[in-house]
Amino acid sequence: MKSVGNPDPIGDDELEALICDCIEILFQTLPADQASIVRAIDLEGASPQSVADTLGLGLGDVATVLALGRQGLKATFGEMSRICPVHGLAGCECHRIGDD
Repeated sequence: MKSVGNPDPIGDDELEALICDCIEILFQTLPADQASIVRAIDLEGASPQSVADTLGLGLGDVATVLALGRQGLKATFGEMSRICPVHGLAGCECHRIGDD
């Protein structure tokens, strides 16, 4: 039977580590305030109100910074995707994004 898909599959743990590394690189491209707010809300599951309370910001300010951070991540991810059109995420060379 012919194998379909990636001819050099990697394990789940290795893939998870690779994805985490790429996500961390993405976050490093953001200003610190955007990175911390996006991380808290989107990765750690904090509510926008709790982040606002913790940082002493208004809820509208948190929403604005969150939106800007998400836009920044989307733009940088798009750049990474252009770098890796053949390899996909598993062969991603996203480490080059910060090497300019």
